[in-house]
Amino acid sequence: MERKWEAEDLDLRLSPYGVVATGDEVGFIEIVLNSNTTANITKEYGGGASGAFAKEPMAHYLREHNKSEREYAAAVETFAHSLAGYCVATYVLGIGDRHNDNVMLSKNGHLFHIDFGHFLGNYKSKFGIKRERAPFVFTPDFARVLGDKGHSDYEHFVALCCRAYGILRGHSHEFITLFQLMLSTGIPELQRAEDIFWVRDCLRLGKSETQATAHPAAEHFTKLISAALSSRTTQVNNAVHIIAHS
Repeated sequence: MERKWEAEDLDLRLSPYGVVATGDEVGFIEIVLNSNTTANITKEYGGGASGAFAKEPMAHYLREHNKSEREYAAAVETFAHSLAGYCVATYVLGIGDRHNDNVMLSKNGHLFHIDFGHFLGNYKSKFGIKRERAPFVFTPDFARVLGDKGHSDYEHFVALCCRAYGILRGHSHEFITLFQLMLSTGIPELQRAEDIFWVRDCLRLGKSETQATAHPAAEHFTKLISAALSSRTTQVNNAVHIIAHS
């Protein structure tokens, strides 16, 4: 995905940390320096589990580590780009188990995800209740860093998401082919051709850019952003996770 975006002159400042397998279920994962989980940031700057419902923790964290207005503006720009990239990527890939210990933020604004144990829409449930209902992680504390709806940074983030999503749609058949080639690798959640339907549906294959509106793909993803922001389940999951691991 990153290569496709960069080929279109779109740098979303992702953090694809290195991973080296050294044996069966054994290997090394690169450490991303100067970063922390959003759970720890919420606890430190939001006062504990209740901070999951606050709007200021992420902004306070970035302010703490970017004292000047110039530094803070650069951190917000990096945050907007990286957040857009991971919103689009985790949505299309259907990455599950997205609690606040699996989302990290560096001191200079790079947001990134870790722990990709569930994908293709295999979201966790508890007592038959689906815990992850938002299309991706975009909570009010993230929106506050961007100045909330209507601010130029927020609108820039939306535009980045829509452009990134559109680029992936343009290469959809390549991604589908890659997943088809992985069907025989033994990945637990990628066993049948039907498992790939998630990617196909998220990329809205069969929906042309001329249907309904001038830019239906952009309109679709803009609605997803609003849905993610208005969903309370992500905040509830984050609060419960902090309590459970305190």
